[in-house]
Amino acid sequence: MIKIIKHLLPLFIVQFFTWLALFSLWIYATPVITKYIFKTTDSESTAFERGTTWVGICFALYSTLAAVLAFSIPHLTKRISKYKLHALALLFGSIGLLLIYFIKNQYLLFISFAFIGIGWSSISNIPYSIISDIAPEAKMTTYFAVFNFSIVIPQITAAFLLGFLTRHYFSGETIYAILIGGISMFVAACCMFFIKTDKQPGH
Repeated sequence: MIKIIKHLLPLFIVQFFTWLALFSLWIYATPVITKYIFKTTDSESTAFERGTTWVGICFALYSTLAAVLAFSIPHLTKRISKYKLHALALLFGSIGLLLIYFIKNQYLLFISFAFIGIGWSSISNIPYSIISDIAPEAKMTTYFAVFNFSIVIPQITAAFLLGFLTRHYFSGETIYAILIGGISMFVAACCMFFIKTDKQPGH
């Protein structure tokens, strides 16, 4: 088990920062967009309802775009390594998250979420493909079981850390939680650029 964790550690680090970023988006997108784009914190107001609807539209946009782009991944990996492609996709995703901090117009959010969709298309595909490449066939199931912790751990971290920072250091300004998410995904992209193509361990 320790050998497997050591083997997966570089990708674990990338996954940690990637999923910390994603959870920052999923947890705080609604309070951020309703407050900073639709200018309300009143959950009973019409503006808040419009804001939550717009969040759903933005999420649908990035999910649909990611699904469409996923079909291009096999073609792209013939021209560029999975590692570099994933790093580039994470870079686009980080730009999308960071843009939310600066955008004040609801329609410009489409640009932000399009970038996030590029990142999500890779996040939901390439890491699992990499595991399939590097894991010995006899231990494939164990590798994927261990790999699942790279999603669970940042989820727990995001739930506690981002909430703590928002309450005690950001004066309740949730926009900074998503800003941290953008920085986190940028760190993930940088880390991914330095991971070298691995091979199955000799056992």
